[in-house]
Amino acid sequence: MARKKPITIPRAMQVQIARLFGANSKEATKDQLSQSECKKVLEKILDELSRYLEDNVDTDELHLLMLHSGLWAASEALKEEEFLLGYIEGIVRFSLVLMGDYPDHRKRKGGRKSDSHYDLERMRSIVYAQDSNQRLQTMIAASIIGQGMVPGFKKDTYAALQEFRQENGNKASYKEFIRWFRKKYPEDYAALF
Repeated sequence: MARKKPITIPRAMQVQIARLFGANSKEATKDQLSQSECKKVLEKILDELSRYLEDNVDTDELHLLMLHSGLWAASEALKEEEFLLGYIEGIVRFSLVLMGDYPDHRKRKGGRKSDSHYDLERMRSIVYAQDSNQRLQTMIAASIIGQGMVPGFKKDTYAALQEFRQENGNKASYKEFIRWFRKKYPEDYAALF
């Protein structure tokens, strides 16, 4: 049997692996993998997703079962020689179910899609909430990502925080900073939140 050539890891995937396992991890330091090494890395990613799921998603048992079915399908695909499309299917299923439901349009006929075609809220809704500390972290992340990536958000968060501290001292809370920022830089605040 002919030996398969190594799989070149795209740069975006190298970054994701480094973010998950550390920049100096054995997974992140390679730019090519054999097929068996690739499967091991993809299985480790599924293990990480499972842990993130358990720590971050509080939901009903049916939803949790559906989420795990996507991870299971991706894991099962790794047992096959041609695993990539099966792995992608599992991750896509996981992603859609994470947003609320697993759509089934098999009986759909062609033509214009209904207004509710992309609605995944039949059994649950996804809601994100942020406290003041999380909003501050979001503002810092937006500053780090850079101007232009979030249109309208131009003020450097660290500079604004320093300005706030000069005016209000170090005992003022992040909640007070968010209120101050919203008043002082309303366009920036509105661009992000």
